[in-house]
Amino acid sequence: MYNTFFQLKSNPFSQAQPLSSVFLPSTHCLTLELLINEINKSSGIFLLRGAIGVGKSCLIKALVETYSDKSTQVVFNHLNPASRLQLSAPEHNQLIMESFSNILLLNTHKQQATVFILDNANKFSASFLKNLLDKVSEYNKSQPITLILTGPPDLKLQIKNLKLKKQTSQLIKYLSLNSFNNEEITDYINYRLSCSGYPKNSLFTDEAVQSIAEISKGIPWLINTICGVCLFQASLDEQTVINKETVKKATEFCFLPETIFAQQDTKKSAFSPQKNNSSKKKSTNLISQQQFITAPIN
Repeated sequence: MYNTFFQLKSNPFSQAQPLSSVFLPSTHCLTLELLINEINKSSGIFLLRGAIGVGKSCLIKALVETYSDKSTQVVFNHLNPASRLQLSAPEHNQLIMESFSNILLLNTHKQQATVFILDNANKFSASFLKNLLDKVSEYNKSQPITLILTGPPDLKLQIKNLKLKKQTSQLIKYLSLNSFNNEEITDYINYRLSCSGYPKNSLFTDEAVQSIAEISKGIPWLINTICGVCLFQASLDEQTVINKETVKKATEFCFLPETIFAQQDTKKSAFSPQKNNSSKKKSTNLISQQQFITAPIN
């Protein structure tokens, strides 16, 4: 309904976004660059932490895409694809370990570096994680392996409680993704609108963005939910600009689970001042990122 009213080609705030509309703010781009540099020069175990919906999956998509058009010897493998989610824990864990061993054997013959990705690592048992990490450490003695674990902020504590071997612990590096600040939220909203063909420069007022920041805590999937409902409400009221009152009215109909905020890093809110040298670097889409991110293989 609102697509026609706002002259949009598609739903700008769909949660199922195509790769072409992946948005990474400058702070997330720095994490992406760090991962690329580490994969290129070494191997190891990386914990990518952040609140649910903060953009971990988007960053992983961008990471994989960085290598897709290059003749590199790096192969990415998702250890727990969505197709296995219906399996019981023992079946799932067994398949993961079998896949891990089989892929390593295959890539060894092809002389390819291997990057494994385990999403939602916090949902796995301590015994399984310890076994997997120790295997990565053992295999790293003979071939380059990178394992990326994603999860909420407390994943760091979960891993530290595993009592890993010293050689395994030394391979682990911790990365975190923060929620968007006000400037990043504005860029994000405008970018998603532009991907859907919005013909004008601004649809949300500064006050509306501030309200969205305060309600969403800078979490992208919550921003999507709120903005989508705002567009629907504005089209019903035949408003061509979304203001603070529109946001207030629209969010009365949003389902915004409070539990997600418990996983937010309380040290840095979405709408507090953030002094960072990276703020001078403009947020960009995936295509632009690849213009300044290089991924040579040593």
